[in-house]
Amino acid sequence: MSSIKKDAIKKKWEDTDFPLVCETCLGDNPYLRMTAEPHGKKCRICDTPFTVFAWQAGTKGRLKRVEICKSCARAKNVCQVCIYDLDYGLPVAMRDKILQEEGGIHQGGGGGSLLTTAVPQSDANRSWFNAQQARMIENGELDHNVSTAAHAKLSSVARMEPRYERNLPKLCSFYAKGECNRGANCPFRHEMPRDRNDPFSKQNTKDRFYGTNDPVAKKMIWRRHQIEEAQKKAEAIKEEQDGDERAIATCYVCFDTKDEATKNIPISEQDLRDYFYSHGEIASVRMHQDKGAFIEYTTGEACELAIHTMDKQKICGRKILVTWARQPKRGNTRTFGVDGVVGTAAGGDVLGEGGPIQPMAPPGSSNAVTDDSKHETLTTCLPVGFTPSAQVAAAAKARALTTSGLASTGLAAPKPGGGAIRRVGGGGMRGAAPKPYYPSADPNRLGTATK
Repeated sequence: MSSIKKDAIKKKWEDTDFPLVCETCLGDNPYLRMTAEPHGKKCRICDTPFTVFAWQAGTKGRLKRVEICKSCARAKNVCQVCIYDLDYGLPVAMRDKILQEEGGIHQGGGGGSLLTTAVPQSDANRSWFNAQQARMIENGELDHNVSTAAHAKLSSVARMEPRYERNLPKLCSFYAKGECNRGANCPFRHEMPRDRNDPFSKQNTKDRFYGTNDPVAKKMIWRRHQIEEAQKKAEAIKEEQDGDERAIATCYVCFDTKDEATKNIPISEQDLRDYFYSHGEIASVRMHQDKGAFIEYTTGEACELAIHTMDKQKICGRKILVTWARQPKRGNTRTFGVDGVVGTAAGGDVLGEGGPIQPMAPPGSSNAVTDDSKHETLTTCLPVGFTPSAQVAAAAKARALTTSGLASTGLAAPKPGGGAIRRVGGGGMRGAAPKPYYPSADPNRLGTATK
């Protein structure tokens, strides 16, 4: 480092008082002793000498030190040690992918650069980029305002809980050879190394910073894709079982009843409006007793944003679960919310259990259906409490047989549910199909002859 410290452009070197690191890299020990070495080494991204901080990450952690300068870390909003995002705890590649899918981020008032901006890798362009970043940091123009949709998506996959297992000591090479004689006093882990072809054993700082060829990010993106595919399959299976389709702009809010301390806290319609109005214009709110509520928005985008933002949140101290509502299909008035809760979909007036709509009996048909398994007559399509007299029932049955053509054949009416179709007459056996009629082959017409 003697050659670096004698450089003539020393005024451009970085000198800071505290590093920009995440909670995981600091470790679980609240009493932390940190050493600082001004201009200890070059940044692995911009080659600028900077202050190197080192500390022991926790009681069982290894000695950690910063790898990139603070200016580069601010440009990407990442930790100087693990190069993970400071707001969501995600790798740069995964964060940038979600930002591109959900519309990126909004620029601040001063026109700060985007998080997804690629840092130049050539010397001249990187020097200009670092100068611009330093100017914006000094003027307070570097402000990353993530859009609402992207923030909701990133929050759903965020990993903000500390993962102290990343601070464990490195593997002992002497133990792998069978030559370590320190035993329990060895500061390294006594475990056998992984396969040399394992992609997780080949990681570098530049790939993680630029978001290229990062095996950790690739695995997390693959896992997220698998979870989304499983959710789509579960929704498809549920649609087939329920016979209902997802509502366009209606979500179902289910009140949590598992927590004994909060299950009796009432949530009113006004409380729901106060928490859900910020996501879009609300068309209607229909309460489902004390189990939940249906909230209908004017647009599907507002409903989707409310689901991503408010799911598993608390209202008045009570946890809620938010998911898409179901709209009826083919006469089914039931709508299934969370945990099998039944209600009506958008446009329904009555909440509660229902079933397929029973059509009214056509004129002249019988209103009595015989159930052979119970040997009793069930009246359907009739008002509650109304029973026809025996004369009216017999007259209706006789009229139905007369109009259907079964009276002359002596055959009984087929049972509902299908079966073999038999023609009337001929002992119930299927006869030959009649020949088609052609006027030119009719012998009664003038100018025709048949042999």
